[in-house]
Amino acid sequence: MTATPRQRDKVLALVRDSLEPLDAPVIARLLGIHITTARFHLNALIDAGLVEGTWLPSETVGRPRKGYLAVGADPAAPVLAALLAQLGDTPAERHAKAVAAGRMWADSLTGIGAAETDLPDPVTVVTSTLTRLGFQVSQTLSSFGGHEISMCNCPLRRIARDLPEVVAGVQQGMIERALQRHSPTLASQYDVEVRPDATAGDCGVTLRLTSKSPCIAPLTH
Repeated sequence: MTATPRQRDKVLALVRDSLEPLDAPVIARLLGIHITTARFHLNALIDAGLVEGTWLPSETVGRPRKGYLAVGADPAAPVLAALLAQLGDTPAERHAKAVAAGRMWADSLTGIGAAETDLPDPVTVVTSTLTRLGFQVSQTLSSFGGHEISMCNCPLRRIARDLPEVVAGVQQGMIERALQRHSPTLASQYDVEVRPDATAGDCGVTLRLTSKSPCIAPLTH
């Protein structure tokens, strides 16, 4: 495919002017170009360091949508960082308040699940919830009653760069609440822990579900 600089400039301008990430179908529709052409230009802009990809929440069950935003194009980022810093003077304080925010986030969603008679699979509950919110699940591992869910990207990646404890807290609270909404019994059986994964980028984390039962050994590596 032959690149058209002028057309690529229009794609970049559209992404820069947007207040939120755009996906390729929207860009293609707004510019009157084929979606394949839009993706071609977007990938070229990513290679040039002008655009970065992110994952957008899915409106239906399934994989999240790929979104695009301009690198360093968020003028509200410093204000957001300052506001988040007011959650507490220490990482522990900010983490605790972020856990509460994560629970509120889960409560704001519809269709995330309600209390069930049968005990659902915790991995299915977690991965489906994460996917709906725009997180990308890269791997799951279950062993000896414990479960680990690895994420290599998330919609909170910009916050994670400066305040990882806030993102970890939001994710922890959101998963705890999702488990509770699906089944209070399920929530009572697992402790939720979120820890950074340095090998997976800015928002790479591993979410660990550890069984509270003394009869089941926790997941070990």
